[in-house]
Amino acid sequence: MRLSHTTLSPRQLFALFVLFWIGLGWLGIILALLGIFFKTILMVYFFIFGLGLAYLAVVNSARIKFNRIFFLILCLLLGAIVLFSSFTTPTIFSGRDQGSLSEAAIRLAQNHQLEFSLPAADEFFKIYGPGKALNFPGFNYTQTGNLITQFPVGYIAWLAVFYSFLGLPGLVLANGISFFIFLLSFYLIARQYLRGSSSFIAFLLVLTSFVFSWFFKFTLSENLALMLLWFGLYQFVLFIKNAQQFNLLACFLSIGLLAFARIEALAFFAIMLIILWFHCQKNWRRVFSIAIGKKISLVFAGIIILYFFNLAANSQAYVALVKGMIKPFLAWQQNIGNPSEGWQIFYVARIFMAYDLLIFVFLGAAGFVSEWKNKKFTNLIPYLIVLPAFFYLLQPSVSADHPWMLRRFVFAVIPISILYALMFLERFFQRPAIFYFFSSALVATNLLIFTHYLDFSPSQNLLPQIQKIGDNLNADSLILVDKNSTGDGWSMMTGPLNFLYGKQAVYFFNPADLDKIDRSKFSVIYFIIPEDSLGMYRNSGILERLMPQKDYVMENSILTSHSTEKKYSVSLIELPDKINISTQGKIYLLKK
Repeated sequence: MRLSHTTLSPRQLFALFVLFWIGLGWLGIILALLGIFFKTILMVYFFIFGLGLAYLAVVNSARIKFNRIFFLILCLLLGAIVLFSSFTTPTIFSGRDQGSLSEAAIRLAQNHQLEFSLPAADEFFKIYGPGKALNFPGFNYTQTGNLITQFPVGYIAWLAVFYSFLGLPGLVLANGISFFIFLLSFYLIARQYLRGSSSFIAFLLVLTSFVFSWFFKFTLSENLALMLLWFGLYQFVLFIKNAQQFNLLACFLSIGLLAFARIEALAFFAIMLIILWFHCQKNWRRVFSIAIGKKISLVFAGIIILYFFNLAANSQAYVALVKGMIKPFLAWQQNIGNPSEGWQIFYVARIFMAYDLLIFVFLGAAGFVSEWKNKKFTNLIPYLIVLPAFFYLLQPSVSADHPWMLRRFVFAVIPISILYALMFLERFFQRPAIFYFFSSALVATNLLIFTHYLDFSPSQNLLPQIQKIGDNLNADSLILVDKNSTGDGWSMMTGPLNFLYGKQAVYFFNPADLDKIDRSKFSVIYFIIPEDSLGMYRNSGILERLMPQKDYVMENSILTSHSTEKKYSVSLIELPDKINISTQGKIYLLKK
């Protein structure tokens, strides 16, 4: 595709629309790594490239024609994004990945660089030194005592771009744009292998699957991975069919950006190169000249250079990430033949069964085998590329609570299984009526879980309550916060108190640290302790040094799994309950 010509097809315009956002992601990463993450630069990008995209859309408006199915898909998708967003509370609370990623993005937007410092953090750095900042979940201490995220920069920069313009609602919009591009790319891939009606059903199965609507609510890198992986797959499939350099370039830009957010991208990219090598055997001169063309080579070299610069800028994060990736492989190798490993796999299967996902995994595998037996090898390409992600079925390497554990599978395993399940069903049921009946039953089954949790928003009213507590505290005081102060250790108030309301709030877990803090750096020291956690402070002798200042009550909404569930069991797993919890506690002042 020659972009010097302004006559473009709808497919090409869609690719340019996505590349506009991918370019924004690349710009965000570069600015973050250079320490010049300023809104003004982002505005210049929006102005120049946004105008260019708008110009191309206007010039080619007569060529943009939607059939009824595609128009319906756009309406359903936009409606779903609005609906999902209305039941989403930005996940900015400390304690788990989503809160740490949000905080890192907000800090980047505020400080214009990845590293930042806090008076409270300086005191705890003196205690613990470089490495993991235990009192600031999701962050590491640098050698100089600054805080830096322990996560890859890709998704953080993506969130920071939208936060820079819109504040907290921008975090929701960031996921909305990712989901929009993902599902359109998924549908367009499906159209390469399925009838139009079957592709629409595949679209509906993804749209009504609980996992996508659920993780839409969280600032997790899987949301960006959905967009980048599936657009990259779509462009790669087009390249294999048409051998157009633009498609390969778009694929590399997308998967390259994914490598800055998810380490699995390296495995996906390696398989793409292997497929390219085999594909070159048929038409090696043309494909080789395209793949090693000047533009592709420059992009490839640029991505590699930037990636190594990224590794150097935040080496602690990537060392920990590599260790985290290797650990499951080593554990799996050591535990082969161990009964506990079999129980682990069975537990994953039980989770999938509880959320009505297991049938898609089996049918998807059947679809893969069917295409292989029929020697339709080009139809296997998307499945082969994401195949490394299926290792998580054997060893998820993530906390076993659900639905949290399903995040490992949401951006690759589940979508590809749905796609190949439809490929299998379309071939298996020769009579369309039976195919539509079975497919409709799958959609209806999806809706049972989808609708049950659709309107549930975790920690929906928590932020105003945290702000109210913050109003009672001085900005120059040190605030030591118990993990369970909100009733949920995964949604602590420390982050928002700090980066939104300017308080020196710290997650406090080790009573021995109190006497190591230089109290002269702060006007006073407060403790926020719920009644259920008083035991630790009483046993350590801290409680007798505290004076109660103010009572507080926190109302929170969470999902909770059934306490009777066991990992090593054959019983069916029940879906989690939606509950409201009330936590009572006090704000204490440390006596001088």
